[in-house]
Amino acid sequence: MAGIFAIAAILVPIGTITRLLLASIAVLFLHFFEEFGWPGGFPLVGMKVLMNSSEPDSSKWGVNNLSSMFGNWGFLLLVYILPLFLPGVRFMTLAAFMFLFAEVLMHFVIFPIRLKACYNPGLITTIGLGAIGCCYFFGGVFDAGMYVWYDWVIAVVWFAVVFIFSFRSKLYWNLGKKPGYPLTQQSAYGEIGK
Repeated sequence: MAGIFAIAAILVPIGTITRLLLASIAVLFLHFFEEFGWPGGFPLVGMKVLMNSSEPDSSKWGVNNLSSMFGNWGFLLLVYILPLFLPGVRFMTLAAFMFLFAEVLMHFVIFPIRLKACYNPGLITTIGLGAIGCCYFFGGVFDAGMYVWYDWVIAVVWFAVVFIFSFRSKLYWNLGKKPGYPLTQQSAYGEIGK
């Protein structure tokens, strides 16, 4: 999937912001792989840092592959893919790049401080590619004249509502309790947590 979106970002004749959205989607697919595939282990980090839990048994986390897929795909569809179809809705584009900035902040600053470790699953793709896209948008493409104050407010509200729906809603937690979708050792603990 990352390759398909990367090729589209490179080859399809589109505007710069749309191209950056496609590239960001490609980065997020690589990011998901780093977090859950190889080296994996983001669920453990999420439990420690985001949920403030020291529970070592992944079967007691209330998170599984189904809830993880729902959360990541839900966020990807609503924050990154939807703006591709609604390019005139300014706050959506702003929210997508604000989230990219939040990813950089979380993986590069907050997770290392809270974990007292240099590496966390998702760091490489975030600082290697996500930061570049974020800097390119806010440093080169971004035009403050395109946005009014309420675009920023709506972008933050949209970002927060989608995050809560995708990762904190009753639906997310109910999917996490559904049997038959356990996290694997690799996805839950990764190479670092073994």
